[in-house]
Amino acid sequence: MEGVPVTVTEAPQRVYREGDPDMPEEFHQLLVRMLSHHLENSTNPHYTELLGKLWNSCMTLCPTERLKTTFAKLMAQEVEHGVITARILEGLGVGPIDAPIKQYLFHLPIDTFCDLAYFNGLGDRVGCYIGETWEGVPYEPLLSVAERLHKDEVFHATFGMSNLKRICSTPEGLDEANEKIKIWWPAALDMFGRSDSDFSDAYVRWGLRTKNNEDLRHEYIADTRPIVEAMGIEVPADTANRRFL
Repeated sequence: MEGVPVTVTEAPQRVYREGDPDMPEEFHQLLVRMLSHHLENSTNPHYTELLGKLWNSCMTLCPTERLKTTFAKLMAQEVEHGVITARILEGLGVGPIDAPIKQYLFHLPIDTFCDLAYFNGLGDRVGCYIGETWEGVPYEPLLSVAERLHKDEVFHATFGMSNLKRICSTPEGLDEANEKIKIWWPAALDMFGRSDSDFSDAYVRWGLRTKNNEDLRHEYIADTRPIVEAMGIEVPADTANRRFL
């Protein structure tokens, strides 16, 4: 921030293991903070509650029986992701988490199949960009699962976009998608966090991410907007209805 001197610490060159006595305290604190704020955590009752609601939405809003098996696979992966995060945090000395989910996208109502498609297609797609930056993280327990977690998120997002394309194939579906994009697009962009976050730059400095919040958001917009617009959806301005920038 302006007027405040910033201490720049070089990112570690080595990959730390669980219980590594040489792990720098700042690195440990940032790693714990990043994972503690991560949505997917099986010890967090708020995440368990969210999974229950999502399961109900997947099973009741799904338009065909065939798609239910794909949603079941997706939900099983979400459960497993929560277990993985909890195990990594346990290895860092952190017990169960009981923290409300702050990102408001996860509190948006999922009333229709279109809402569900946006949840996966836009919301899970954010996880692709966050997870992609973990593939070089210098902490072995996270590094060892990063590629797999990223692959799962790509599957979730691709499935969501496929469902959205299906919805937009009818005039009624396209009309609904054009209305609901006004809600889901800004919520997805806000998931990246504030552009001026001090922690965002600290994560980059220590190798926990390769890009800060603002850079990731810009990359997401550049990649995602053309995909959605190609379906005939009128994507709003990137600053419209945003809660923070």
